[in-house]
Formats: sequence, C-alpha cells, structure tokens
Amino acid sequence: MQTSLWFHSGTSNLRVFYTEMDMTNPYLSLRGVCAKDMLAGNERISAMAERKSAPGQRYFIGVNADFFATSGSTVRGVSQIGSPVGSTVVDGQIFRARTNVTSYKNFIVDNDGKVYINPFTFAGTVKDASGNSAAISVLNAGYSKNKVTIYNDRYYGSTSQGAKATCVTAKVADGYKFTTTGDVKLVVTGEPVDTADATIPDGELVLFGHGTAASFTKALKPGDEVTVNLTWTYNGVSVNPYQIISGNPKILADGVTLDSEADRGDANTLQPRAAVGYSHGGDKVYFFVVDGRSTLSSGVRTTALADVMRYAGVTDAMNVDGGGSAVLYTSTLGIRNKPSDGSERADGNGFYCVSSAPDDDVIAEIRFVDYKLNTPKYGLYTPKFYGYNQYGMLIDQDVKGVTLSCPEGIGHIKNDTTFFGDGEGKDLLTATYGNITVSKEMFVGASVDAVSIKYDSIVTDGYREYPVDVESVVMETVMPIDPSALEWVSTNPDVCQVGANTGAVKGVADGEALIIGTLNGRSDTLKVIVQKPTAHVMPIDPGIDVSTWKFTQAGGKDAVITADGDGFTYEYTGSSSRAPKLTLSKDFDLWSLPDTLRVRLNPGEAPVKNLVFGLRTNGGGISYQTITPETITPDAENYFDVPMNSWMDTEVMGNYPVHLSSIQVGMGSSTTGKQYKMQFKGLETVYNCIKDTPAGITGDANGDGVVDVTDANLVINAILGKPSEGVTDVNGDGVVDVSDINLIINIILGKQ
Repeated sequence: MQTSLWFHSGTSNLRVFYTEMDMTNPYLSLRGVCAKDMLAGNERISAMAERKSAPGQRYFIGVNADFFATSGSTVRGVSQIGSPVGSTVVDGQIFRARTNVTSYKNFIVDNDGKVYINPFTFAGTVKDASGNSAAISVLNAGYSKNKVTIYNDRYYGSTSQGAKATCVTAKVADGYKFTTTGDVKLVVTGEPVDTADATIPDGELVLFGHGTAASFTKALKPGDEVTVNLTWTYNGVSVNPYQIISGNPKILADGVTLDSEADRGDANTLQPRAAVGYSHGGDKVYFFVVDGRSTLSSGVRTTALADVMRYAGVTDAMNVDGGGSAVLYTSTLGIRNKPSDGSERADGNGFYCVSSAPDDDVIAEIRFVDYKLNTPKYGLYTPKFYGYNQYGMLIDQDVKGVTLSCPEGIGHIKNDTTFFGDGEGKDLLTATYGNITVSKEMFVGASVDAVSIKYDSIVTDGYREYPVDVESVVMETVMPIDPSALEWVSTNPDVCQVGANTGAVKGVADGEALIIGTLNGRSDTLKVIVQKPTAHVMPIDPGIDVSTWKFTQAGGKDAVITADGDGFTYEYTGSSSRAPKLTLSKDFDLWSLPDTLRVRLNPGEAPVKNLVFGLRTNGGGISYQTITPETITPDAENYFDVPMNSWMDTEVMGNYPVHLSSIQVGMGSSTTGKQYKMQFKGLETVYNCIKDTPAGITGDANGDGVVDVTDANLVINAILGKPSEGVTDVNGDGVVDVSDINLIINIILGKQ
C-alpha cells in the first residue's frame, strides 16, 4: 500500500510518501541492488528496478539506500564514485563488509527473511591446512592493519591500497559457495606477491595480508586450501545475512523515537530524507521518503522523521541517504515524490520489494483512485479506478468500462460513468466491472458555494452543442458542477442560444453574445464568439496579401513572391546552405473549430522534404508539428495535412481559437544558380461539420452527406417560404421548385 501525506500549517508544508509491504505474503521478498552490479557505479533507482525485473521477479517498489562515494578513483584510474559507504550484501553476495558501530547501522534480511536494524559487527578468520590463522575485519573496504583483507571481483579490479601487503589470489573450492557466514574453502591460485595494488581476476579473490598477517599469506602457495569463516553479530546475537543495506542514524527502536540528532552532522537540520523500517517483528516493512528544500515541503530532522514513521505504525527504523538522493519508486505509478534535484538522481544502491508472482494482466479487483469521495450539491464526479490482478499487483491505472450506481437519495448517474450530486448526504457509490464490484461512501454537500464559469470566452461553430463548463472549489479542489443546476440566458439569441435549464450553448450566426448563468442569486458570464464555417474547406488568409507575411530562407536567394488567389507563388535562385529551409511567419487565429490544417503545395523541382507548423492552443505554448508525406511528387500538387486531434484535445472548448505562427518548409540542398518555382496552391482549414459533396453529386440539399427525406423537406420549406438553411437548388437550374423535389425522390428510389 502506497500512501501520500500532506501536512500543512499556515505557509509550512511537509510532503511524505511511504509504502507498507506485507512480508507474510508468500510472493514478496526484500532485495538490494548495487548500481551496475558492481561496488562502484551510479544508476537511478528506477533504472535498477527495470534492469533487474523479469517474469516472476518484479522489482515493483524501491527506495534509495546507503550514502555513497561522490568522488575518488584508484591508482589505475578506475572510478570509485557510487560505492556504498557501509556494509552491502545483495542476494547473499558481499559487495562490502565493514564494522563501523559509531557511524553506520545495518538493515539486515537474513536467509529466512527475518529483518534487523542494528550496528552489526563483521569479523572472520582465515586458516590454512596446518592450523595457522589470521584475522579478517573487512571485505572490499580499504584494509585492516595486521589483518587479512579479502577483495572479490565486485571491487575496483585491483586492491589499490595505500600500503603494501603480501597478496595471493584464490578461488572458491569445488562444492562450496562463498557465503556471508560460516566456513568456505578457498584454493590458492597464485604465488604470493608483495604489492599494494594486486589485480583481482574475474571470478576470484585476493587475500591481502598486511603487517603481521603478511606471514600468513606469504606462506601460501598455489594449490593450498584455506578455510574462511565469517560472522555478523550484535549483542551476542549472530545472523546469516542475505541482504544488507546500511545507513545512519537509527531513529526508531521498539516504537520509541531515539535521540538521533547528534549522530550525524545534518541530523538536526531540515532535509529531504529517506528511511527504511519495520513493525510486527518484520511482518510489515516500510519505505519512507520526505521531500524537502522547497516551498512544497520543508524537510525534517531525524527525530521528526521518526515521529512521522511512528504515526504510520513503524516500530524500528533507520535513516538512509537523503537530500537529492531521496526517492520512492513504484513500477506502475513511477516516482512518487519530487526529488530536490528536480529529477531522479543516479544513486549507488537501492532497496526493493520484489514480487515472484506470475505475470498476470487479468483484472481481478478494482479500487477507487480517490481516497475520499466528496462533491458539492450539483457536482459532477467521474471517478478513476485502479485495476489489480489476482496477486494484488497494480496493472491498470485507469480501468475503462466501469459503470456506476447509487441510491437516488444522494444523486443520479449520467452516461453510466459520472455521478451527479443532485441529492444530499451520505450513501454508497458502487462501481461494477464485469462481475467485480466495489463500493465507497459518497458525501454530497447540502449546498454549493460560489460557482464560476471555467472560461472567460469560447469560440464555437454553430454546429457543436457545448454544455458550459462550470466549477466550484471544494476543500481546495476544483470540481465540475452540472450546468443544469444554473439558470441561463443569452444576451443575443440571434447569435447564440442557450438552454435555460441545461446550460447547453449553440451558435446561430456569426457574432458575439454573452451567456449568463445564475445560481442562488450569484451570476457569472461567458462570452461566446460564433464563427460558422461556410464550406468544407476554407482559406486561412483569403485573398492573401503577401506583404503581411514574413519570408526567410536559407539555401536560396533573390526570392520573388506573387499572390495567386488564396495562395502564392514563390520563386528563388538556389544557393548553398548547411540547413536549407523556407519559413513563412504570420501570427493569427484560425477560423472557428477546424478539424484539419492543410497546405496544398506544388514544389516544382524544389527539394522539399517536409512542412513544420508552429501552432498553439488558446493560452498554450507553441507546438511544432512536422508533416512528412511518404512521397512528395515534383511538379504536382501535394497535400500536407495536420489533424487538430493529433496534437491537441479538440473536445476542450478552452483550447480555441487555435493560433498559427509559422509554416516552415524543410528542404534538401538546392543547386546553386538554378531557378526554382514553388506554388502554394492553398493554405486552408478543413471543417468536417460541413460535408464535402464531390462534383456531380446532387440532391444533398442540407449538406449532411446523405440524400434522404430531410433534403426533400428542406426544399419543400424553401418553396413554401418557411425558414430553411443550406443549398436547396439541387438540380442547378437556378430555381427552387418541384423539379428539385422530384430529383431528390428519384435519387432516394435509385432511379437517378
């Protein structure tokens, strides 16, 4: 379960994100990851999860882990950046083992899945066949004076230490595995060498005997067997680690907030932080991240972090790397918090909850996305739903096909998917998906506070019916209000009409009108601009005046531009350029609600590659749309079409009018000195609300693309002098009479 919390008081804010994992679930386990699967290296927490995930092994929840090295390299120039500072074990393999009781604590998952948070002591011995032995206190972490240090191939490729030692290479003996505890036999593979920088062969280890321990490694020779025994203990308790991450300080113990603010330099300052913890003896494990260093969230001290974790039910917890590293990852919902760097940082290692459940994309459970369901009187609420498979894995963030039902006392359902709060009080809102149902309590307020119309003005076309977008603020959340809750009036019904009890607006004729909505004595106003298309295809700049356009070209010179009806001809002399192109610039709004922007271009012999349109929605930023046809035919008319719904939401009325700022013609290299002629035959908008009746097709009196009885009725009304709209002279003889009706009837009957 992932939870997001917002604590606020005045101008102070704190954002907290955490997950609670039920580790009694047989499919779940905790696993660490080192970046690049090496001790050194940086990798985003999300990238580690994606790289390691596979069917039956999904790293679906993750948090950053230990503090890591941010600088340094070996004497051979190998980077040490990204190396976790504390002990690190991944799937039973030791990446680093050290004892630093003062500074670093360990979150350990043992071979049985039991978890611990404490400063464990790592120790060991290495013994030869004659009974000679030496002590071990670190692995892949510097060296220990007068002891043997072990390095494996997860290290930096060589020992790279600041003091010489007697080094020998070795490998794990057949039938053994190098485990985190207990005895393991090694076979020496090389002669002893006195060096500070011994090479670590792939798949092997180096025994680095320093000071008095050098006599132990110096006596070894190839083929000798030695036995390594390792232990991890705390207060006399031994564990067999399978996963270890480290951090500092420990902030919670047995449900008590610890006095941890002197344990590290930044512990008593407000910082972004991350932490891991558990409760119920480890049956529940938690990953926590608190944002900081912004107005969104101030950050916390380590004691406050512990208090928040106690609030969530955690009993034992450890602080891990914070600052810009603090990130909570989920495979389906992505990064939950806002890292203080502005984006996800590449870290040294991470800690994950992993699911071994089979992959399954069948939805077995749905849940409301919203934690609480509240709406004001007359509010509209269209819930979203998460979908889970039979193993509880979130597989769909927006389940489609869910239908709603509710008691009439609180409201009604519109179009099966939207709740309309025309009732009052509390009752259950029920969602059904196939044979799956889920219910949640819905609260409808007794009244609605002040409402407002979403937009100051809109453009409409006289064909589309638009229910006015009305809003109200509920608990700092903007919610839509059904326009039928208001009373409506138009100041100019000849231009724009509105349903008095529905709030549905429809344009009548070109012009402007004000639509006024009133609820509980309070009113708001919407300006409606009606722009009716008069044809299926209309020029965007009728009778174009080329002097009002700006033309810039690279790869051509001596341009001559001549207007030609609603288009123009562009002639130029070819010249060399690194990025040949022609740009046409003019700022203006496209008429009405176009479905397509079109340029009809005969390139002649000009090397045209594509067209790039600079467009933006009302109040939006520029969006560049590149149109590259599969083929561009020289000396022929080519169409370059930009469907509006390919780059904007055409259902949102506030997006209109659409603004055009430029048309760029991408070109290949022209031949220097050659004359070129491009004909822009049309710069046009296309309107699907007006049908394109092909030449020679008659009878479609109302322009709806179908010849039927409605066309006959339109002609009859025209003959009788009743109101009619459209092209009624269907036979083209210049007179609207019974011959037009006869033609339509014959077409319907298939005789024409």
